[in-house]
Amino acid sequence: MRLSRIIAYGWLGVGTLFFAFPAVWMVVQSLKRPIDFNSSPPKVFFTPTLENYYSVVSNPGFIAAFRDSLIITGIGVGLGLLIGVPFAYVLARFDFRGKNDVAHFILSTRMLPAVVIIVPLARTFQTFGLLDSYLGLGIAHVVLVLAVIVWVLRSFLQALPPDLEESGTMDGARPFRIMMELVMPIARPGIFTVAALAFLFSWNDLFMVLTLTSFNVQSLPVFLVTEYTGFLAVRWGEMSAAGVVSTAPIAVIVVLLRKNIVRGLSMGAVK
Repeated sequence: MRLSRIIAYGWLGVGTLFFAFPAVWMVVQSLKRPIDFNSSPPKVFFTPTLENYYSVVSNPGFIAAFRDSLIITGIGVGLGLLIGVPFAYVLARFDFRGKNDVAHFILSTRMLPAVVIIVPLARTFQTFGLLDSYLGLGIAHVVLVLAVIVWVLRSFLQALPPDLEESGTMDGARPFRIMMELVMPIARPGIFTVAALAFLFSWNDLFMVLTLTSFNVQSLPVFLVTEYTGFLAVRWGEMSAAGVVSTAPIAVIVVLLRKNIVRGLSMGAVK
């Protein structure tokens, strides 16, 4: 038993180092001067500087891209939860013909490559004047997050005992009231879980924003790709600093909601 535990902790340590190394390397690069990260072999010991961070946060383009990402992600996650939470509840608690077909159709929207749907989506947005707009990108991001919200929350709701809902039905409460007042407070860990996952997918999206926008809207992934790379050189220090700042909202959400996320995942939110 002791040997197996040592092996398990060893594998956990190796896995942690493997997944943490890119983040640590990005932070280290963001603290270097150009003369340090252009040296060969790479310098391990150097004098850290915050010049790259100052350059990033004082760049109006970065501030605008950060704002655009917050708006797009807020619209996408908000609409996704508004549609997906009742959808997941219906799929988890009601029996009707074609229920599994509907559930698998929702899942298929996540399985399809974005390049398959981007052309009809762009043509539709062009018809309704939604190209290069916050609302258009928010609606497009619903396609990214809806399957995750519905399937993860559906599994979570199926793991909850139906006794409380049955008592509400016996008291004469309607299904909508039962869902809002009885089920949703209990399902809060699952909702936090899907909200965090949806935020992650929407915040990191590059392809849809790059395809459906031109001048008015620019998210952080697009800004990082276009701002710090040139024809002959890459500004690694500023790009690394921008990457650290861009991942800060995700880190904050995980830290603040870690208890709910862990509880939601452990109670059947993911199968």
